[in-house]
Amino acid sequence: MVVMALDHSRFFLHTDEMTHDPLDLSYTTFILFFTRWITHYCAPNFIFIAGISAFLYGQKKGNNLTRFLVTRGLWLILLELTLFKYLWTGHLFTNMFPILVIWAIGISMVFLAFWHKLPFGVILISGLAMIFLHNLTDSYNPDPTTAMGIVWTFLHKPQGVAIGNVHLFVLYSVLPYFGLISVGYCFGRLYLPNVEPEKRQRTLILSGIACIVLFVVLRMFNLYGDPKPWVSFDYLWSTWANYRFTFMSFVNTNKYPCSLLFILMTVGPALIFLGLTEKFTNSFANFFITIGKVPMFFYILHLCLLRGIGLLLGYFHPNPNLNSIAVNTPQSSFNQYHLTTVYFAWLFVVPLLYFACSWYSKYKAANPEKWWLSYL
Repeated sequence: MVVMALDHSRFFLHTDEMTHDPLDLSYTTFILFFTRWITHYCAPNFIFIAGISAFLYGQKKGNNLTRFLVTRGLWLILLELTLFKYLWTGHLFTNMFPILVIWAIGISMVFLAFWHKLPFGVILISGLAMIFLHNLTDSYNPDPTTAMGIVWTFLHKPQGVAIGNVHLFVLYSVLPYFGLISVGYCFGRLYLPNVEPEKRQRTLILSGIACIVLFVVLRMFNLYGDPKPWVSFDYLWSTWANYRFTFMSFVNTNKYPCSLLFILMTVGPALIFLGLTEKFTNSFANFFITIGKVPMFFYILHLCLLRGIGLLLGYFHPNPNLNSIAVNTPQSSFNQYHLTTVYFAWLFVVPLLYFACSWYSKYKAANPEKWWLSYL
């Protein structure tokens, strides 16, 4: 959640957000690239850990898991199409809807609500198959105006589609995320009470190492798993620049939709991190745990706060260049600040919201009878 807030600070404030891709190696800088790249670890691990959480919830609530996943998943989809649409675009009553990460989490939860009823082996194998094999379909591009094209857009081909007068910009196609939440659900077994902590940590770390090794091998030889081959830079202004941009090309894997190599690159280190940090109980860890206890509360507040900061700064320092590009677009009024401002905003927003999350997590724990708190 904290790393995610950095990328969203960049989205609302950085001067080039509306005009350039920070991952474009013909334009970007080393710092800008990694400011964007580090946040790749958020979305796939949100969904992988949602699978673990679903398994643990099912151990406590039994048959209520299906209902829980369906209601929470539909709630997230509703939020994506209403509140988050406004927070991202500044518009509510339009026929254009961005389909983003909250949608992906929500629809993946609805999928898992029914998929978890299958035998454990089927869930695991099917999840791994979706992760490892979906790149075989990269060349399949049905007409997005047809029914099959619309379905495929939601599954594997991020693009804009029209359903009647409703226009959808589908950024998070969900086929690999279905696989991730399924495999995450299976990893939830590692957290059963009868599993020794040492065994769990060893399994997590070895699984993470396996992911990283496989990523390096497949990526090194451009064998499979990503539509964007890496290239070697040997013509820049210095040897260090050549090494730097070659490394950037190597780790610049495809997020939309997330490729096999993208998943291996992001989930692998996260598994190692889970294994190594399980016993961390100091105040530094508690800072992040507090935010992690109420992720939706943090997510809503941080978007509200960042949009407010952007609008406030844009009011006092309007950007005429962007206004000429996107007339009457609220986003165009405040994307004019350099990375220094982005990082200052991030370092302001996260500690401020920590105190709000601390209060809310205590309030939520003290009022278990208020059912609606479980949706926020």
